[in-house]
Amino acid sequence: RGGMTTPSLMRIAGFRRLSRVVSHAAASSSSSSPPPPSSRRVAPPSHLAPRATQRHHHHRHHLAAAAGPPGHRRRRHGGARATADADPGVANPGLDAANLRIRGVSVEGDDVRAVLANAGLSPTQVDAVTTSHPDLETYDLAREVVPRVNYLRFLHDNDRLGGESVADAIARQPHSLERRFHLVHECEDYAVVNKPWCVRLDTPRGWKDAAGNPLNRFTPKYPGDLSVEDWLEERYPGWDTVRFVHQLDNATSGVLVAASNKRAAGRAAKLFRERAARKAYIALVFGHPREDEWTCDAKLGRDPSDPKGFKERVVVDGEEEGVEGKASETRFKVLQRGTFALRGKHEGADVSKVLVTPITGRRHQIRVHLAHGGYPIVGDAAYSEDKDTFRTFLHAHALTLPFDAKDGGTKTFTAPEPPSFAAAIL
Repeated sequence: RGGMTTPSLMRIAGFRRLSRVVSHAAASSSSSSPPPPSSRRVAPPSHLAPRATQRHHHHRHHLAAAAGPPGHRRRRHGGARATADADPGVANPGLDAANLRIRGVSVEGDDVRAVLANAGLSPTQVDAVTTSHPDLETYDLAREVVPRVNYLRFLHDNDRLGGESVADAIARQPHSLERRFHLVHECEDYAVVNKPWCVRLDTPRGWKDAAGNPLNRFTPKYPGDLSVEDWLEERYPGWDTVRFVHQLDNATSGVLVAASNKRAAGRAAKLFRERAARKAYIALVFGHPREDEWTCDAKLGRDPSDPKGFKERVVVDGEEEGVEGKASETRFKVLQRGTFALRGKHEGADVSKVLVTPITGRRHQIRVHLAHGGYPIVGDAAYSEDKDTFRTFLHAHALTLPFDAKDGGTKTFTAPEPPSFAAAIL
């Protein structure tokens, strides 16, 4: 019933290639279809841890394998816009935050310490935050730090910080200020973005306002709130429409591909429909899995107990009349076992960093399969008991698209795990 099997994953070429991406942050140029998993069954564990830019007009595809976060950014006092250092492998490295509008954001203070002080942190808290998270000094104030502070204020004002103040939330988990839109790759047909966590793609179709009028665009909830669609439209004003060729949950960070035209979008979307696209995620989960590698093939379906229709669940055929689940398969490999290092209710809990390879692409598939196995994702309030951690620790690390040779051949795009992942496990 657990839907758990254990294949010899390292014999599978596609999985082996994605494992090398994680280990070496290197791109692969080959792709193969993995065989079905072996039939050896592993019972799921019984425990649950408590705790405008100018476009590149040459039609060429090239790989940008990001080996780390962007370089130091030079701030302008007062305006707080930034100029990023050149990003290797990107066609137009000069087109970055400095060339994009900062809509509705005012910056009080000329450095991160002043911004933190204005957010209510005491001098002692400011010292502790900047010491424990020195990368903050390189963050862009207007595009990264201030919008995240405003996001936390929005959560606080809507009683979603559990009674904690914005200042205390930042002081306790400084990486809550992470928000970096980073261009991984661009060419005439595509732009590949490393999406920050808790950033929407766009407004879902079918959404309406209070008066019942259709909403065609993302509506900001706080100053500096941008969707990925907004960011791409500002960067590429020549695109008629931003077309996302696949989906990424709001809470998930990492590799996201958008197309500049209908033909390119259809070409890439076809790879996802045919399951030719290869995806690799990194997740931080509660618990220490007994197996180093395993597969979950539990079927999934909508959770009728969720009034919003948001959640999914595992469905066992025959248990409920008229209810059939959708075939789903996810493969897992443990990269690191340790303890949770962030301050809060779960500090010291057993956690593991896991490489995740989804074979199918069902809604919330990774999150449900991990929770079903007894290893829910840290910070995933929907499928775990954790409402204390600032983010859902799921990151889309690598994506391989096997284009035809005439379209540039196979391309692999990688987004390194955010600094918060390394900070969260010891």
